Amino acid sequence: MGLSKPFAFMGASSDPGIGYGNPPYNQSLIAYYDFGDSTEGSWTGSVSMSDGDEVKDLSGNEKHSTLFESAQSFIYEASVGKGVISTDTKQGGYFYMPDLTGSFGALPAVTWEFAGNIPLDLVNDNLIFRFDGGGGSRAESNIQQYASSPPKRIGFDLRTQGNTSVNVGTVNQDTGTGFFHLVYTAGQGETTKMYYQGSELGASSGTMPVAGVFDFDRDGPQTDCNAWFGTSNFGTGTFPAQIGVFRMYSEAMPASSVLANYNFYSPQF
Repeated sequence: MGLSKPFAFMGASSDPGIGYGNPPYNQSLIAYYDFGDSTEGSWTGSVSMSDGDEVKDLSGNEKHSTLFESAQSFIYEASVGKGVISTDTKQGGYFYMPDLTGSFGALPAVTWEFAGNIPLDLVNDNLIFRFDGGGGSRAESNIQQYASSPPKRIGFDLRTQGNTSVNVGTVNQDTGTGFFHLVYTAGQGETTKMYYQGSELGASSGTMPVAGVFDFDRDGPQTDCNAWFGTSNFGTGTFPAQIGVFRMYSEAMPASSVLANYNFYSPQF
């Protein structure tokens, strides 16, 4: 398991949590957003969302994210799962997290986790997140679902602050429609991994340097900021789907915990 950074909040195992609830792996949180409760969750506003709206980080670390709507429309749908934020177009919109500095700077390990729903078949490029640093750090996943060539696949590109690539690359996978669970992990001395529906989909050919770190210190809205549910650098390739939960950790989540979290979220959609 990768090293972890200090964190401000760890949900107690006896605490059921808000909305979709606290999954089995619920530690070393940098931030998490849960849209399964419209009164206590990360979004408590109206159905329609507007540029500049803020979604609340429930970890206690105050990493609230802001909507950069551009020409895109985002809404809240309470009837999907226990609730999701949703968009069905690709016009440059995304949510951006503040720069990760202080106790969340120089991360020796990191995990991104998404649980949500795909109502319609994805087409072409669909970037679900891109985090950046002013130096070499970068993380990005593109869910490429082209009709013919290239084949339907999911990619995960990752680079440390020292500009070392620890990419998974692309792995063939048709995402279809319905519930999805995606997890991306990296840590010092470990291979980078990408998980889909609870199982490992691909891994990097080499390991992250034992002294490597990630500095995702780019604030938004601007090109190459810490963007999720879309990307700030490719407006026509953002992710048109529905997200119920987004969680980010300062550890590399182990495979057994990925499966446990998948089994926790899957029945709720």
